[in-house]
Amino acid sequence: MSTGTRGIVFVLACMACAPAAAAQSSHDVQPAVVMSREQGRQERQQQRSQTLQRRGPVRQGSGEAAAETSEPFTYTARLSRGGTFELRNMTGGNVTVNGGEGREVRIEGMKRVRNAGPRVQAALDAIRIDVTERGGNVAVTMSRAGGARNAQVNRATAIVDYTITLPPNANVVLRSGAGDLRLHNVSGDAFELNTLSGNVVMQELRGRMLDLYTVTGNMSLQNIAAERALLQSTGGDLEYVGPLVHAGLYKFITHRGNIRFAPSGTPGFDLDAITHRGALRSEFQLLQVPPRSPRPVKRALKGKVGDAGAAVTVSTFSGNIVIIKP
Repeated sequence: MSTGTRGIVFVLACMACAPAAAAQSSHDVQPAVVMSREQGRQERQQQRSQTLQRRGPVRQGSGEAAAETSEPFTYTARLSRGGTFELRNMTGGNVTVNGGEGREVRIEGMKRVRNAGPRVQAALDAIRIDVTERGGNVAVTMSRAGGARNAQVNRATAIVDYTITLPPNANVVLRSGAGDLRLHNVSGDAFELNTLSGNVVMQELRGRMLDLYTVTGNMSLQNIAAERALLQSTGGDLEYVGPLVHAGLYKFITHRGNIRFAPSGTPGFDLDAITHRGALRSEFQLLQVPPRSPRPVKRALKGKVGDAGAAVTVSTFSGNIVIIKP
C-alpha cells in the first residue's frame, strides 16, 4: 500500500472513533454533575435545619410535618389588697393561678406558634402580651402586633399558656376561649370566670362570691369556702364540695350535664332540686313534695336539712343529680 493510501485510511479510522469517544466522555461527566446537584441540595437542607433548631424546638405532627416553637414571657406587678387581677386569654391556652404571699403578682407566659413555616420568629414577635397596672389593679391581655403582612405569619396558630402567682385577698376575673382555668390555694373577695369549652378546676379556695360559667366544659370545685356560688354550664358536669355558710346562696345549673353536690361539715340548707329527664338521689333525709310547675318532671326534691341556713338550688334538664355526704 502506498504512503498516500495509508494516510487516507488513518484519517477515516479517526473519524469513525470520534463519536464513540464523545459518547464515553459524556457518560463519565453526567454522574459527576448529578452528584454535585445532590450534594448542593443536601447542604441547603442541612443549613435550613440548623436555622430552625436555633430558633426553637421542632416537633413533628401527624400527617405532614408541623413545627411548634415556644418563647417564655415573665412579668412582675404589684396588686393592692382588695385589688382586681384580670386576664383575658382567647387563644386557647390554659391558665393556672396559684396562691402566693406579699403583694406581688408573678405572670409567667409561654407563647407557642404552629404552622408558621420559616417565619417562626416573626410569628412569635407578632404575639404581644400587655400588662397594665392601674390604681392597684393588674390587667393582662394578648394581641397580634400590627404590620404582619406575611400571609404565613397571619395563618400561624398562636397559643399562650399562663401560670400566675397571686397574693391573697384579691378579686379575680378570668376570660378564656378553649383553655382550662385552674385555681389552687387562692383567697379573695369575688371570682368571675368565663370559658367557652375549657374546664374550670378549683381547689382550696376561699372567697365571698363565685360566678362561674362555661358552655361545654366541666367544673370541679373541691374544698371551697364561699358565701355565694353560681355555677352554670350548658353541656358540662358540675361538682361542688365544701362547707355552707349561714345565709349563703348556692346555685348549680346545667342543661345536659350531671351535678354532684357534697356539702361538708355540719350542713344546714334549704334544698330545691329538679331534673326533667335524669335521675335524682340524695343521702340526706328530705321531704319530697310535688314541683310547683304544672308540667310533670321525673324527679324533684324540696326540703330542709339542719337549721336550713343556706339556700341551695340544683337544676338540670337531662342530667343526673347526686347529693351526698362527704
